[in-house]
Formats: sequence, structure tokens, C-alpha cells
Amino acid sequence: MVSKIIAILVMHLIADFLLQGSTLSLLKGSKILYLLLHVLIYTTFFVVLSPFLLSMTFQEGLIFSGINGGLHLVVDFITSKLKAIFWQKKEGIYIAIISIDNLIHIGVLIYTYFVFFPEAAAKVLM
Repeated sequence: MVSKIIAILVMHLIADFLLQGSTLSLLKGSKILYLLLHVLIYTTFFVVLSPFLLSMTFQEGLIFSGINGGLHLVVDFITSKLKAIFWQKKEGIYIAIISIDNLIHIGVLIYTYFVFFPEAAAKVLM
């Protein structure tokens, strides 16, 4: 179980940071097309790796990734606008927004994983 949560964390970090680059990160706050591209990359990465790293069927991985991709879009739409406002103006607020953004993403990923695999949640809660 812990290995699945670690896999979710690593997948998120790779998909949200390493695969997008700094240019896409900055542009997604100002143009919806770049935000959609970011979410497409993020979701595709999860679709491909969920069956392998999270022991899901392809269909489960597709649903899990689609739900998380949609929620990622909503969260990033809001937080990327806030990050654009505070970029190079208020470093503390900017870092807080990034932190909250990632906590929300990770919380949603773990929550939806437990929804798909309630037996995994039962093991953690015991």
C-alpha cells in the first residue's frame, strides 16, 4: 500500500513538473491552450503508467486518470491565475500557492485511488 502512495507521489511530480518545463508552467496561467496541453500531458502520463505502477486495468487507469486530469484542470486553472499574479511580486505568497496546489493534487490523487480500491483504504485505516 505504501508503495502505491509513493508511486502516486512520484507520478505526480514527474507529470506536473518534469514533463511540462518552465515555459509551459508560466504560459498555462495566461493562455487556456497551454493549460489544456499541460493537463493532456499530465493525464496521458497517468493513463500509460497507472496499469503498471498502480496495479489497475487499462480501463480503471483510464477512468482514474480522466477524473484526476479533469480535477487537475480545475485546480490549475485557479492556482495558475493566482501564480501569475504573484510571480516575481510576492515570493512568499507564490510559494504558498504552489504548495497548496500540490497538496490539493496529491490529496485528490490519493482520495480517488482509495475510492477505486477501498480495500487499500481499509488496510491503511487498520
